[in-house]
Amino acid sequence: LLQRKWIVLWTSEKEINFFLEKGISTRIEQRLSDGSVLKNWIPFVRGGGFGVTGSIQPAADNNDDGLRTEFKFQKAELDIGKWGKYNFPPLGEGWFDTVYLDEELRIDVNSRNDILICRGE
Repeated sequence: LLQRKWIVLWTSEKEINFFLEKGISTRIEQRLSDGSVLKNWIPFVRGGGFGVTGSIQPAADNNDDGLRTEFKFQKAELDIGKWGKYNFPPLGEGWFDTVYLDEELRIDVNSRNDILICRGE
């Protein structure tokens, strides 16, 4: 279920909410693909966007429930349209626990105690 494109409907992550609250973006996307790739993308209202890409894997201490996924960001990119694209060293690694409410809706709590509510697309 996790391996697909998701739209973040709500989050307590202040770094993400900055873009929403300032009107820079209206949508947060998360894509989990190829079994081990995580990409978070914040498209900007006026073009371009900001994103991080990293790796994911099931946590070693999953106690057979499979709810915990570890992540490590490896790349951060800022696309400011005609002014170019810039890569930055990423910050962040940790884990998130996922509870599926159905096939289209999930809730994550991560290692920083942030919450994400996501809808599959």
